Amino acid sequence: MGQRGSQRAESGRRWYEPILAAYYGNRRVFTGAAIGVLLVIAGIFGFNYIQGERDAQAQEFLGAVILEYERGDYRIALDGSGETLGLLDIIDRYGSTPAGNTARFYAGNALFELQEYDQALAQFEDFNAGDDFLGASATAGRAAIHEMQGEFSIAADLFKRAAEMDDNEVQSPYYLRSAARAYVEAGELDVAEEVILEAKEDYPETDLADEFDYMLGLVLALQ
Repeated sequence: MGQRGSQRAESGRRWYEPILAAYYGNRRVFTGAAIGVLLVIAGIFGFNYIQGERDAQAQEFLGAVILEYERGDYRIALDGSGETLGLLDIIDRYGSTPAGNTARFYAGNALFELQEYDQALAQFEDFNAGDDFLGASATAGRAAIHEMQGEFSIAADLFKRAAEMDDNEVQSPYYLRSAARAYVEAGELDVAEEVILEAKEDYPETDLADEFDYMLGLVLALQ
């Protein structure tokens, strides 16, 4: 190898020599950090596995108790029986799982049907709502409770949010009608008008079309 080749080899070694020196000088630190990373990764996989097992268990309990809910036996659905675990117990034991979250939705509905509105509101608020049918329904449930409690502005905003969460021609017009009604009760007539016009434009084929025309006339007369 010529002198120039030797110089290139020498310079090639120089870039990693500080790294080697740092490693050998701190190899315990590097080794400990590597083990720490592996433990974190193992912990994540272990947690996900355990959560998956817990969710499967919760799904089984939920499937059994939903039969009571669908029969209208809301108290049994909430508290359970000798043969089924109730929704409230499922929430306590498996609340961090997807099935436990779904149990909150059903618990909120069951409590609403039993006219235990404060408890229903708490379950709806704890429910991790996504932009889907369940999320929109839970949000509308919160809105209905606030409306009954005379908190019309809060109710109206939540009804409008529910219409946006699961945008469809079946439920959204009804949520917007409720939002407009609550805005009128709150004295926010300009916002009520905007909501009605939005509903008329976005859902011209809804069976609420005539009702939206009536509401619009009423709002304009009140302004």
